[in-house]
Amino acid sequence: MRELVDKTVRFGPVVALDGVSVRIADGERVAVVGPNGAGKTTLLKALCGDGTAVVPQTVPADLSMHARDFVMLGRTANLSPWRAPARADEEAVDRALAAVDATALAARRMDAVSGGERQRLALAMALATEAPCLLLDEPAAHLDFRRRDELFALLARLGRTVVMAIHELPFDADFFSRVILMSAGRIVADGAPDDVLTETNVSVAYGVPVSVVSRRAAQLARDS
Repeated sequence: MRELVDKTVRFGPVVALDGVSVRIADGERVAVVGPNGAGKTTLLKALCGDGTAVVPQTVPADLSMHARDFVMLGRTANLSPWRAPARADEEAVDRALAAVDATALAARRMDAVSGGERQRLALAMALATEAPCLLLDEPAAHLDFRRRDELFALLARLGRTVVMAIHELPFDADFFSRVILMSAGRIVADGAPDDVLTETNVSVAYGVPVSVVSRRAAQLARDS
C-alpha cells in the first residue's frame, strides 16, 4: 500500500501538491488525470518508495548505451559495483524485454531506436526491477493505438499495482479501477471512472466546458 497524508510539495513559490491525501491499495490500477501543471508527476514522485519502479515520461534520445544494458539498469538495486550481473539478473532482463516485445532491440543502441521503442524499453527497465508497484508517467505518449492497447494488456497481465499519470483525454478508462482527477495541485475527484469523469468534474479540472460521451460510444467510434 502507498499512502500520502496532507502532502504539500513546493518548488520555490510554486505549490505543486497542496495538502493531498491519497491511499493506493495493493493491486489497484489507478489513473491520475489532469491538465499540464496539475501535479500528476509530482504525485507519482511523492508515492515513490521501496517496492516501486518508475517509468519516466521521456528517455533521452542521445543515450549511447545498448538497449539491453539500459534495461539492465533496472537491476541496479541487486548489483554491487564489484559484481557482474548474475544469471537471475540476465533472466529478469530477458523476461522484461520479451514482455514488451523488444527482444529484437536488445543489441541496438538507445540513440538508434524510435521514440516509441525507447518508451517500451523504459517500461522493460521498470519491469526488470520486479517491483510490485509500477508508477508510469505518460507511458503511452509516443505509442500508436496498437502499442497502447498492447501496453494496457501487458499491465493487466502483470497483476501489479499500477499508478499512471495521463494528460490527454479520452483514454482507456476500462483498464483502471480508479481515477484521480487533479488540478492546480489538488484532487478534484477520486473514485470509479464513471463517477469521476463527469462533465462537471472534467470542466472544473481543465478549465473549459466539455461534453462527456459514454465510454461505449467512444470505443465504437474508435473501432469504426
